[in-house]
Amino acid sequence: MRLSSNSLFGSLAVLLFLSTNLLRSAEVETVAGNGEAGYQGDGGKAIAAQLNQPFGVIVAPDGDIVFCDTVNHVIRRISRKSGKIETLAGTGEAGYSGDGGDPKAAKLFEPYELRYHPNGDLYWVEMKNHLVRKLDARSHTISTVAGTGKSGFSGDGGPAVEATMNRPHSIVFDDPGKSLLICDIGNHRIRLVDLASGTIETWCGNGKREATPDGAKVSPKTPLNGPRAFDRAPNGDLWLALREGNQVFRIDQETETLHHVAGTGKKGFHAEPRIAADSFLSGPKGVAISPDGQQIYLADTESHTVRRIDLTEEPPMLYLVAGDGKKGDGPDSPDPLQCRMARLHGIGTDPVTGDLYIGDSETHKVRKVTGLPGAPDGKRPGLGAYETETFQVGGRNCRVTKPQKPAPGNPWIWRCRFYGAFPAVDEELLARGWHVAWIDVANLFGGPEAMEAFDAFHGEVTKKFGLHPKPVMEGFSRGGLPAIRWAIRRPEQVAGVYLDAPVLSIHSWPKNSSQKLYETALGAYGLTPDAADSWVGPLTQLKPILEKKVPLFLVAGGNDTVVPFPENGAILEDRLREAGHPFHSIVKAGAGHHPHSLHDPAPVVAWAIGLHQEK
Repeated sequence: MRLSSNSLFGSLAVLLFLSTNLLRSAEVETVAGNGEAGYQGDGGKAIAAQLNQPFGVIVAPDGDIVFCDTVNHVIRRISRKSGKIETLAGTGEAGYSGDGGDPKAAKLFEPYELRYHPNGDLYWVEMKNHLVRKLDARSHTISTVAGTGKSGFSGDGGPAVEATMNRPHSIVFDDPGKSLLICDIGNHRIRLVDLASGTIETWCGNGKREATPDGAKVSPKTPLNGPRAFDRAPNGDLWLALREGNQVFRIDQETETLHHVAGTGKKGFHAEPRIAADSFLSGPKGVAISPDGQQIYLADTESHTVRRIDLTEEPPMLYLVAGDGKKGDGPDSPDPLQCRMARLHGIGTDPVTGDLYIGDSETHKVRKVTGLPGAPDGKRPGLGAYETETFQVGGRNCRVTKPQKPAPGNPWIWRCRFYGAFPAVDEELLARGWHVAWIDVANLFGGPEAMEAFDAFHGEVTKKFGLHPKPVMEGFSRGGLPAIRWAIRRPEQVAGVYLDAPVLSIHSWPKNSSQKLYETALGAYGLTPDAADSWVGPLTQLKPILEKKVPLFLVAGGNDTVVPFPENGAILEDRLREAGHPFHSIVKAGAGHHPHSLHDPAPVVAWAIGLHQEK
């Protein structure tokens, strides 16, 4: 039923009032860039650095903000903890070189957008090089994934690295990360790369600049007018913005059909809310989705604004989020609707907080908007929100933190070191009814004394608190040694092992960091420095874990210089793979030893909960 003009006017007035009030809690601030075009500031505060037209921006697995500093031809990162900026890839000079080597020695040519693969590798599009490249987290080297470096349209059915594209812009992975989809703008197509075989094909688009029919099938026969940007919703659907077509489509992944949601196809701008399908857009070049999947954010480049499709309403409505439709620079705070921007190109949402990051290109800044709809309900309670019982076992300090309501079977995670540090997984599991337990075995490095203490502790807490007989072991950094060694010692009593930047060889750490700690570690095994070569570590003792099929989940930083991944986690991965032992791993491209864990702990939490659901 269509509303009358009077009813429509009244309804829109109410919507404008509600939208304005809804955004009163939203605030905008600059997180990088001093407004001057340039390439300076690495190692210092990001807000004092010079950028040159930032485009795509995304939240990394460790929570840092990573973006394409496009006209500087580099990928840069902002530390969430310190606010400092550094370069991840690129020299600052345009070109195409560096595959197989140090990412900071490689030449890029206008990186436009970037995404993290579920395994932690970082992929990006270089528009002027007409290709997609990646930073391999495990080898910390760059390689080309698709494209030859030349413009064209060729290669379907063959190797992606031998195919040509024409000004690719946006990329996204399918849900399990088996395929990479690329907006091949100049060819008016979406190309698909099978990451296992390395082959490429046209997924959708016939190369013609024609309107896309509502309800059309995903097919090489379906026209797409300038497929510019897309993102994947939590339910697996894709949201596609057509820059030339000034429209937004939802691509239903189950039926593989395209459904028109926003934009009439006519270029324009309006500040007032409108039914999304009847609204005007102005060259949308970025798409991002709220954590709940109900808000679709658009970088509406030519109107210099961020706009929002609200899927909680029927029909979906289009609202203004930031900017007023005029080109400018700020003011920065607090009202996003008063903050002018200049041809923004990229946007990305924080999967935990729901904050929106904006690559405000021609002001040479990265901005952040907080307090938006679609964010999770409230902040996850910290460890301090729960009752923690302290006691001793064998003279060692112990803690058990209790959930508000225990989950069936009383599952628990055993923090083997550093109770309370980087606790995202622990906090989320507590909220799901798990216990968190810890015994102090500092400076024992998983040696015999630590193992005896673990035996006693396990017997005590399972009896005293009625905890499940098979915990999930959690080993951070040097806690990796006791976590995996007790799983080797008692595999029948372990549900799984979660290792995070783990020390798995004392010859890697602490040997190369502290002679004093190295001697302490040797002493924990009854060895002197003269007998150091006789130390036997867990990487050569995995047989009990393999025989009992103990599940493992590994998280690490690919550029960890404290506990080098190639000397620890990589060897574990190789040996598990060689044995055909299933495991999960996320190696964070370009990340160091800190921060530990994942900004969004969902993958580890789902894995841990699944271990007990399978029993």
